Amino acid sequence: MALPARLIAALGRHPDDITEGDLRRAVENQIPEGVDLDWKQDFYEGTDAGKKELAKDVSAMANTVGGLVVIGVDDGNRDHAHDLAPVEPVEGRGEEWIRSVLANWIQPVVPNVGVRRLDSSDQEGRLYWLISVPPSPQAPHAVAAPGNDYHFRVHVRNGTTTRTLAESEIAQRYRDRFHAISDDIDRLHQVADAGFGYLNNYLATEVPAGGTLAPHYPVWVTLAAVPAVRGNYPLTTQQERVAAFDRFYKLASAGATTNMQPDHPILVGRRQLRFQGIPTGQLHQDGCFYGALPIHVSGDRRQPEGPELLYQRGLELDLLNQVQAAAAWASETGATGDIMLSAALHRFDGNDQPLRLAVSEDAFQRGPVGALPATPAQTTADLAAITTDKQEAVVTAYALVSDLLADMGAHQPHLLTPEGNIDLAKLDSSWRAKLTGW
Repeated sequence: MALPARLIAALGRHPDDITEGDLRRAVENQIPEGVDLDWKQDFYEGTDAGKKELAKDVSAMANTVGGLVVIGVDDGNRDHAHDLAPVEPVEGRGEEWIRSVLANWIQPVVPNVGVRRLDSSDQEGRLYWLISVPPSPQAPHAVAAPGNDYHFRVHVRNGTTTRTLAESEIAQRYRDRFHAISDDIDRLHQVADAGFGYLNNYLATEVPAGGTLAPHYPVWVTLAAVPAVRGNYPLTTQQERVAAFDRFYKLASAGATTNMQPDHPILVGRRQLRFQGIPTGQLHQDGCFYGALPIHVSGDRRQPEGPELLYQRGLELDLLNQVQAAAAWASETGATGDIMLSAALHRFDGNDQPLRLAVSEDAFQRGPVGALPATPAQTTADLAAITTDKQEAVVTAYALVSDLLADMGAHQPHLLTPEGNIDLAKLDSSWRAKLTGW
């Protein structure tokens, strides 16, 4: 989770790793509250007023720069950590209650809020709550009682306090949100266009037998991805690129298969690293991603004069691999929020004849005939969900594959399901052996 660097520097570590000893040092050092840090002595009341206060604190941080709410540290009315004051647990008001309040009292819901219980070792039976709030690309977030959508307030952090925005300020926040979405779309096009040009140049490479690589790998599936809240992974030196390459290689091993693991050598790009072969791709410093894998296309032995066959099984699994790899890289750079993805099919050998879909190389079943889609398939997903839950990655890949196949006349994917599963019964033993973690 991307949180303000000042906050992490002040506390000495990321909120996910803070101990009671760190809180004690915060008291000793009298670490002050700020736009990104709020010390609270008491837990929130279970009344509507208490729920509103919780929603107000969290939404205000999301609307500003993000930050951390710590329950169980007294500020002594001095706006700095004054004393440890772990609270007694309240039955029915734990993590689930906190998340329920945030879901019901904030519109839209603040994504990727972290809720962590920290038990006190000094005072047995007491605890602290740490609520970490990333800056939100969906701001402004408004606070309103459930069922009262017409009476809401938008809050921001103002130093050590929280204030309510005026109507004109709210309007500007909405303009900023729509402008950010437009910027994301522009960035997605930039990443896709740059990646396509890079792939096209690679396939124009001459081979010793004569000609280029394109006829050997004519059809490719590509994925461009842009996170809403960009990350920052240094890629300006060879040492940094080597370290990032090695890390991405390990991340790619956790995909549906290992097809997204790149080959050496590591190639240079401005604030990015590049790799060629199978796969080909670009990893950007800000968490953006472009990946490409060749899709198996062959003649139809049963109908030699008919259209070539494009196999769905490889397409679906390889696009799932790319979704997982894109999300893993974005998260590695510290990106958060949603991730916008664009998938496309390209042919590079100059053959523009329609292809016939076939579910797999060994299946008797043949599908419809259609040209490759002229426009990419696009979707937006929760980055954290894809990264932590492989079924969410399947759901995202399913949406992209469905749109690409629909343009070619197919009703639905063959292997991927809308519930987030891979239909293993449709895979033979050799393919099942290739799957990692399924």
